Amino acid sequence: MDGVRAHERAPECKPVRVGWNWEESHATWMHSEEPKLSSDTSQEEETAAATSSSAPSFVPAGVVTISDAMKDAPLWRSEPYRIFFPVGMLLAWAGVSHWLAHALGLLDDYRPAFHAMTQIQGFLMCFAVGFLFTMIPRRTGSSPPAAWQIVVCLACAIGVSAAAWIGNFMVAQLAWLALAVTVVTFAVRRFLDATSKRRPPNSFVWIPLSLLMGVLGAGLTAAFHMLGAGYAELHTIGKGLVLQGMFTGLVLGVGGLAIPLMTRGEAPPDSTDDTGARRARLAHFIGALVLIASFFIESSISARLGYSLRAIVSLLALTLGAQLWRPPTTPGSNRRLIWLAAWMLPLGYTLAAIWPAYRIAALHVVFVGGFALMAMAVATQVTLGHGGDAKRASEWPWQVTAVGVLMITAVVLRAAMELDRAHYFHWMGCAAAAFLAATLAWFALLLPYFARRPE
Repeated sequence: MDGVRAHERAPECKPVRVGWNWEESHATWMHSEEPKLSSDTSQEEETAAATSSSAPSFVPAGVVTISDAMKDAPLWRSEPYRIFFPVGMLLAWAGVSHWLAHALGLLDDYRPAFHAMTQIQGFLMCFAVGFLFTMIPRRTGSSPPAAWQIVVCLACAIGVSAAAWIGNFMVAQLAWLALAVTVVTFAVRRFLDATSKRRPPNSFVWIPLSLLMGVLGAGLTAAFHMLGAGYAELHTIGKGLVLQGMFTGLVLGVGGLAIPLMTRGEAPPDSTDDTGARRARLAHFIGALVLIASFFIESSISARLGYSLRAIVSLLALTLGAQLWRPPTTPGSNRRLIWLAAWMLPLGYTLAAIWPAYRIAALHVVFVGGFALMAMAVATQVTLGHGGDAKRASEWPWQVTAVGVLMITAVVLRAAMELDRAHYFHWMGCAAAAFLAATLAWFALLLPYFARRPE
């Protein structure tokens, strides 16, 4: 909101009308002029109408409510992204730097299982939790996460990586199960709470379903470690649900709000009880079921068919739900990265379906070019908005350009590991260096904003 914080303009949880060109979904609710809450009679009547209905008193799109609990909470609870994003990036360094160290001969092994679990269940999960813990209370006008929820999620994310490093994968999955259950209960309670002031958009059906996908996958993986090698299929399906399914679903769900809002300044409508909205939610629900089924199909019937289903689901959800076929219309290089990262999901899964023999290379189009780049770009929008510098998100900082170039370079170099296996470790070191350089550029832009208090 160009220097105006939503919770400063909404005392006692009164709705705030925001102008048509507001851009940020959860951090900064932008407008060309400050909202006038008392000078316009029609404005007062509209606000009164929004708050006088019986509970739950939902307010129309474009109106933001900040609960008293949010206003009274300390900054680390009202804006927990300030903790989770930096911790997540440190976990990214833990998950990738040892690859560079191994390629340089400084470490004896490169621990691929630790790498995968730390990147998905540590780095990316911290970014997801930071986003959801910050956005959902603002979207619904509900309370911020409790202190214990923040502590549990941080401890479990770090615990996953620590347990994976020493090879105790069952403990790692149990820690992640505790994290996922905490986030699911946090989100569902606020979506369904009668005191919530707004309903989420239809695409948010994906959020609890995606986290439950991760819970199912972690449970199957833990079951494999308890039952033994004779149940290897449980591990294959569980690993796919955790590493691919969960974050694919989160991108599809959050993307239904973030992509149109952050790239075109268009807010998706809130969910309603009319027939069209119910059909939309049902379509998202069916898409989630097909996504889950694709991992069982990949394991027992056809890998090509499984990847094809993931490509179709992600393409349909992003094009029909977020209208991804429309390019960004608001200024700023970071918005282009969000749009580009979204396209990487259907592209990567399509490549895996066409060339399943090179599926690892294709999947890293999804992992690095899709999940990681999307997380970093969305986090940039959040951090600049909350840091009181939303104008910067509409500019072309060199750091954002560097992040985009280096992350795409990392995708290409990671593919080279599979295409030129004679020089596997050489390309490993190069890919790790490119990824880590991208994180340094990201930190160079955003580090001062994490400690900056709202104006």
